[in-house]
Amino acid sequence: MGKSSVKVQEIAKAAAREALKLQRDEERQRIRKNRFHNTELLLKNYMSLMDHYENAQDKASEELLESLGCDDMDPDDVIIQSIKRSRVRTRIMINHIETYMEVLRFRLKSRSQEEKYEVIYRLYLDRARRDISWGEKVQIIAEELHCSTDSVRRWKNEMVDELSILLFGIDGLKLEM
Repeated sequence: MGKSSVKVQEIAKAAAREALKLQRDEERQRIRKNRFHNTELLLKNYMSLMDHYENAQDKASEELLESLGCDDMDPDDVIIQSIKRSRVRTRIMINHIETYMEVLRFRLKSRSQEEKYEVIYRLYLDRARRDISWGEKVQIIAEELHCSTDSVRRWKNEMVDELSILLFGIDGLKLEM
């Protein structure tokens, strides 16, 4: 092999390593965005999850049994398994969110950053604000906490990132490998 072909091979290897590194970085970023999105989705739907859990019916009513042609069955013995399973899974996720929100609250209090917890609580978990539009909610919270709407949004993103780690464990971390 000549000197120029060795040089070409070295350049090709370096380019391949760089392309592989870029691909890994893009994959890590995609995974991080998915975790952020999933955490935010859980928070945005927290109230609906609570409603589902509180209102889901695990037992079939007599009317339902009759309409299904099962009027000879005892309604207390008939459990609609898919609803029950969904209700249980929903309760587990609600407990998970509540547990880690409490951990987050404690951490922020120890850092004297309670306002960051207040942002995420007031945006997502406060039943009294449930029917307020997102933009209006951000504005109200900014006024209540005496900060800018940009601060509210920035703190919300920080807290969703931190909550992602708590909810999803090691998968919530942005690791360099």
